[in-house]
Amino acid sequence: MNKGMKKHVMKAAACFLAGSMTVGAFGTGAMAAGESLVGIGAVSLDSVEETEEVQETEAGVDTIEETEAAAEEASVEETEAAENVINTIAVAQLGEDSYINIRTEPSTESDIVGKLYDSNAATILADEGEWYLIQSGNCQGYVAKYLLTTGEAAAQVVAEVGTPVAQVNTEALMVRADASEDAEVVDMVTADQIVYLEEDLGGWAKISTANGTGYVSADYVSYATYLPQAESVEEEAARIEAENAAWEAYVAEQEAAYAAYVAQQEAEYQAYLEQQQAEWEAQNQAWIEYLESQGQYADDAQAAADQAAADQAYYDQVAADAQAAADEAAWSGDEEAAVAAQAAADQAAADAAAAADTAYQAQAAADAAVQDVLDNAGIDASQVTTDGTSSLRQQVVDYALQFVGNPYVWGGTSLTSGADCSGFTQSVLADNGVSVSRTAGQQSQGGTSVDLDSIQPGDLLFYEGSGDYGIGHVSMYIGNGQVVHASNSTDGIIVSDVDYRTPVSAKSYLD
Repeated sequence: MNKGMKKHVMKAAACFLAGSMTVGAFGTGAMAAGESLVGIGAVSLDSVEETEEVQETEAGVDTIEETEAAAEEASVEETEAAENVINTIAVAQLGEDSYINIRTEPSTESDIVGKLYDSNAATILADEGEWYLIQSGNCQGYVAKYLLTTGEAAAQVVAEVGTPVAQVNTEALMVRADASEDAEVVDMVTADQIVYLEEDLGGWAKISTANGTGYVSADYVSYATYLPQAESVEEEAARIEAENAAWEAYVAEQEAAYAAYVAQQEAEYQAYLEQQQAEWEAQNQAWIEYLESQGQYADDAQAAADQAAADQAYYDQVAADAQAAADEAAWSGDEEAAVAAQAAADQAAADAAAAADTAYQAQAAADAAVQDVLDNAGIDASQVTTDGTSSLRQQVVDYALQFVGNPYVWGGTSLTSGADCSGFTQSVLADNGVSVSRTAGQQSQGGTSVDLDSIQPGDLLFYEGSGDYGIGHVSMYIGNGQVVHASNSTDGIIVSDVDYRTPVSAKSYLD
């Protein structure tokens, strides 16, 4: 028996069965272990029926008088058998998922006052036809006979599932560390207290209390067997109320813990965003400062490129004018003048070509100078601008993150009152000057295709589903392996890891 799984102190009002059993003519009986304890016993109705049959068929019963006498004797024995079942124990054997109703009258139409569960015990108070009047716990009422186990079968149930206990019969009793009056006192039990009986040692009893095991003198305890009793409708209602209260308290505790977890996650995410923003601003400022310190280098290169472009335009115009003069000389009939004019036009064209080449080289040098500045700064130029503000991509992402926590509404496009997945991305982009289609499927058909390994903040990710073009959901990538999206009616607008689902494609509307 697993003592750790049971309480060590039981109420005296529970059903206790005496430890010393006696066998009588009609079944098994037992003596009560105290006024609060009840005995076990039952009459074997089969024995009564068998006696009656023998009397009816026995040789020598030839007259009506003898037959009547035999019947009367059988009736007397049956009455005595019914009387023998009174004040004995019956046990309910039903299985874990069943119970027996205890009723106010011997009828299935009468009110229910309590329930007997599996292995619950009851004292039989009266035998009324097909019903027993029983007392179990705080319940007194009627139970159909066929539902109860009595007699030797009940005694066997007690032996198998009953718990050996001892009841204290004195005002106070010392519990010792060993079975000896000289042993150390380790605990104290009081009058009518019920404790587990570990072992009967004759003059001593080894018992188990809430504080552990010990030994008490057997002269001051009564041995018994414990079986649980019925539960009244009032006790059942109180138990259910207590269980519901405990469940509600558990749910409230879980909800509070979840709310605290969500608040912590939001606080950590907000701190993360603030840190990212601070790092970005510091990086952007560093780039600006570097660019300003190196600006003359890039400015000079671009100035040279601009001058070369102006020179190219000038030589292009000179060449055009010289060719027009050559064409006019060719029509004049002055062959010498025509040759001289064409030679001048050819020279002007050569000068214009040289100027174009110079302009191209100068612009390439200017572009290289700018790129060199950016490379040396270690900054992605697409993410910063020289005025210190974030790029369009960062603006879009920062704007979208403002609405995390707002509700999801199917068919909605409001970032505050509720939007679905494509309504969310459409509204975020629209508020930043970018127009996209309404549904996730339609959005997957526009923009510029992006490789999933090369996605940038502000790009849209699409997922398979039952919508148009086989697309069922869309989210927006915000960087650092995360997306923001209007998820569902339960979660609303949230941030998720980019791999919370596998996207099938990505599109950019910000290039």
